[in-house]
Amino acid sequence: MDTNSLIIWSMGVVLIAIGVPLFYLARYLSAPEDKKKQKVRSLKVLAIVWMTVGVMIYLGVFIRLILNN
Repeated sequence: MDTNSLIIWSMGVVLIAIGVPLFYLARYLSAPEDKKKQKVRSLKVLAIVWMTVGVMIYLGVFIRLILNN
């Protein structure tokens, strides 16, 4: 993969990473009061999954850096 493709791919990943939580936040804010608790619960699960994946990616990069030195 050349550098330009990697940069464009990275931009897409960042936009998706920002867009998904914003979409769920918009769904929460537009929901009726009785459904907000259910939507908040699924938003919390989504946030935990995203944070876990992010930490795993950072740990993977960090471990590769340590092993390569």
